[in-house]
Amino acid sequence: MAQSTSIPSIQVNERAANKKIKFAVGGVVIALTIVYLIYTGIQSASAYFLTVDELYAKGDTMLNRTVRVAGDVDATTIDFNNRDLILKFDVTSDTGQRMNVVFNGPKPDQMRQGAEAILEGKYNGDYFVADSLLLKCPSRYEEGTIEEIQVQAVN
Repeated sequence: MAQSTSIPSIQVNERAANKKIKFAVGGVVIALTIVYLIYTGIQSASAYFLTVDELYAKGDTMLNRTVRVAGDVDATTIDFNNRDLILKFDVTSDTGQRMNVVFNGPKPDQMRQGAEAILEGKYNGDYFVADSLLLKCPSRYEEGTIEEIQVQAVN
């Protein structure tokens, strides 16, 4: 008598395999989306940090690109329109080069001679259109001598 042996067959559950594939594809799509968002966030937030001299030296390659520029405020050129909130002034470099700046916003209190301006915006070839303006007043934080004032008593 011959015995018949049956080999148990392993059935692969097709539904479980489809779920695993869908989960893997979904995970890859989410990972690629996160990488894309990080990349575009870094690109939009990054800007060159230049001095006025460096901006002029780079020439046309910096036209209409978002950059940060540092320079000293020339107080004699400050022109502020209170009605339209348009502030125009010049910044100078250490070598004396000048750059015209236009800023649409309120005039900062520290806007005076010797203040260092850090501007973020775009240079169009004629003037710098600043989107943000940060002023530093170095005289406040530098060590200096104490001024002596002689006061005379009134008799």
